[in-house]
Amino acid sequence: MNINDQVATNMPGAQLRMLEQRSRHASILDIRVLPLLLACLALSALALLGAAPAGRSRDPSMLLEAKAAVRRALQYLAQKQEDNGSWRDSPAMTALVVTGMMGSGEEKFGPKSEVVGPALDYIRNCAQPDGGIYDKHYASYSTSICAMALVEAGLPEDKELIRKAQVFLLGAQADAGEGVQPGNVQYGGWGYAKDPSGEGMLRADMSNTQFAVEAIRALQDVAEEDRAAAGTGQGTRTRTELAYQRAAAFLGRCQNLKATNDQPWAANDGGFVYRPGESKAGQTPDGGLRSYGAMTYAGLKSMIYARLRKGDQRVQAAYGWICAHWTVEENPGLGQQGLYYYYLVMARALNAYGAERIVEPDETAHDWRRELIGRLLTVQRADGSWINENGRWMESIPELTTAYACLAVEQASAGW
Repeated sequence: MNINDQVATNMPGAQLRMLEQRSRHASILDIRVLPLLLACLALSALALLGAAPAGRSRDPSMLLEAKAAVRRALQYLAQKQEDNGSWRDSPAMTALVVTGMMGSGEEKFGPKSEVVGPALDYIRNCAQPDGGIYDKHYASYSTSICAMALVEAGLPEDKELIRKAQVFLLGAQADAGEGVQPGNVQYGGWGYAKDPSGEGMLRADMSNTQFAVEAIRALQDVAEEDRAAAGTGQGTRTRTELAYQRAAAFLGRCQNLKATNDQPWAANDGGFVYRPGESKAGQTPDGGLRSYGAMTYAGLKSMIYARLRKGDQRVQAAYGWICAHWTVEENPGLGQQGLYYYYLVMARALNAYGAERIVEPDETAHDWRRELIGRLLTVQRADGSWINENGRWMESIPELTTAYACLAVEQASAGW
């Protein structure tokens, strides 16, 4: 996952014929998965019924506490800024920090402020001739996060840089252009590493893919190709829409759902793993791959952004897993590992899905916004930062975990 993610609104998607055909074919369900899907649909209905009361019953004082916590955190981060405008000389970390700053609504952290302005300049200076925005490593991952920061800033001088980043990300997807055919498990995904020849990627994974899909969705409004294609009546078959279709194929191969995953290891709990054939949570007792929290939220969010319908069995199976494993105490399946990354992707995914209450199988309901904010308020340190004592995936770096936490609080506060 490495240093890892603002644009988490529930945007309606266009109907994609290819995806619908795939869904219809997959709807001839294995009898083993039918009970799970029926349970998921019931849980979804209960969550929707509980949405309005959740909002009305929230304590406004907690929202004030949340805003104060973010202000303390941003002051902490401002003090940690490097002379070159960055945090830890990392484009991705810098982009996460400034996205949280701009998302706070605080005037002193606006795009032209004395803190954010130099950070955006640093990001711009990381733009590469190929259109990506990165330094030495993690080209797709870094470009996705940096491009979303520029979209959040909304400055006209960045439009061309944003357009190039969108083209770069579309080109970085594993597809026929990179010699990856639909039968390959990497097809439709994004990854960190290049293969030994220096071309393409060594392997695609859910972390890179979830950021790339979110970024492409955020960048779509500024994509000249989409606007031009819409003028010729071909807007539903643009390069971006085809990228969503390919992404859906990769997502399907990362989900434990036999009806739609053609991989032999697939189980039926509806959750997600890190990539086809690998789960950071290890194996189940019967030798399958264990689903875990962060990647299941990443999968849910990515399916929504890739225009799968909310009622799609893949979406409902992932949401059903989330309802059955709800917690803000740990990253389910991994304990404290990657906890703050989990908080961020949780908040973005549930906003994208449109959930207000999470309803467990025993019908216990949870106001996820209140519980998530409450947890983060409890564990914030006196200096305004957050840190994970479990340092896996660099979460012992307070600048990174504080950026994750700020973004998660802002996402949870948005629907208050």
